[in-house]
Amino acid sequence: MKIAKLTLIACAATILSGCATLEEASTSLSCMLSRVTNVADPSCGTGGGSSAPATTMSGGHSERFSRLQAALNQETQHAQSIQAQAVQAMQSLPVKQRAVAGPVLTQPVPIADAQSGQTLQMRAFSSVSVEMPLAAKGRKEYTRAMDLLKELANELADNRGAASIVVDQADADVKAGRVNTATGTTQSKGGKPVSVIKRIDAGVPSGVERYTIEAGAIRGKL
Repeated sequence: MKIAKLTLIACAATILSGCATLEEASTSLSCMLSRVTNVADPSCGTGGGSSAPATTMSGGHSERFSRLQAALNQETQHAQSIQAQAVQAMQSLPVKQRAVAGPVLTQPVPIADAQSGQTLQMRAFSSVSVEMPLAAKGRKEYTRAMDLLKELANELADNRGAASIVVDQADADVKAGRVNTATGTTQSKGGKPVSVIKRIDAGVPSGVERYTIEAGAIRGKL
């Protein structure tokens, strides 16, 4: 299941007033919540063009914050699931060629309720890491794991407006030319930037690259 489009929180209209057009509705917090919770809102649609008022979402600010936190929790759970799938994809390889799961990090994000003026600290997904052995490169299992991580990065870029793939490498591997140090920016299917960042990290052992998928920042009001 695709995670809901969280960057789209920055709609000018509030969750209660809705958005005036289909295009605007697709970028509202109410539509984000409807996708995440699988509660269909026909006015959200999948793209712009025609006009339709967004369905008003009822409930006090406590309920709206609760529903938003549930949506943010689901994004974190999705990232954990992709991490687990990437690690599992390499479990049939020899032990030293298997991926190792790193931390799944969240961070506090202040979200303001435009109706009540109250601001609460929500807990949102930040990043997920997987350590990938160089010895497994070229194996179909390695390719499958990498495809999963890249797919997550592209999903997050579409959902948050941007994402990064940070690759930490051992100094010895860089000096020996065993790793690709090229950086750059690609685009997701939705045209959002995915930055590829390479850096030397003394904490990464030789023969391993640590891939960290980082989500873009959440901005906007509830």
